[in-house]
Amino acid sequence: MADWKYNPENYNSSGYTLIPEGNYRVRIEEAEEKTSQSGKAMIKLMLSVSGYTSKVWKYIVLDSSSADATRRTDQWLGSIYDSFRIESGSLNVYDWEGKTGGARIRHRPDQNGDLRSEVHYFLPRRKVEELPEWQDDTSGQDGQDGQIYTKRTTGTTGTKRTTGTKRTSLAEDVPDFGESITDVPF
Repeated sequence: MADWKYNPENYNSSGYTLIPEGNYRVRIEEAEEKTSQSGKAMIKLMLSVSGYTSKVWKYIVLDSSSADATRRTDQWLGSIYDSFRIESGSLNVYDWEGKTGGARIRHRPDQNGDLRSEVHYFLPRRKVEELPEWQDDTSGQDGQDGQIYTKRTTGTTGTKRTTGTKRTSLAEDVPDFGESITDVPF
């Protein structure tokens, strides 16, 4: 039998916590080569967000099926190389781990209609330099209201559960550079 003392105060039935929309410093915690559902090579990034314990993921499909698809893929890779100061053309994704850059976080509905935080695009290095320095979440909290969240993800290698607590939003401390989707040439 497992040795564990359950604390019901750590349980939150509301589940996932959104990171407020805005520009943030992000760090690549994990980078993996994967295969997309369509069978194409893909890069999966798990990113930490400055000041939060929550993570966001970005999937970049290496798609050369058309000139437009190739251009989109190169745009994503170029934005990663620039934002994270990674050598242009490097696809040794394991060397990307630990690099810090910047990203615009936005909210999008998932398949159930619930909002989720996602990387809208990676910030150019010049904009990353204008962001506040990296802030560890020393409180062990995340988001708002001191509530606890649990997120469970299931993949081909099993189930992973991440648990933490929400903290007061830093969104007002993050500069908004007035970017929109029309400013990003995807």
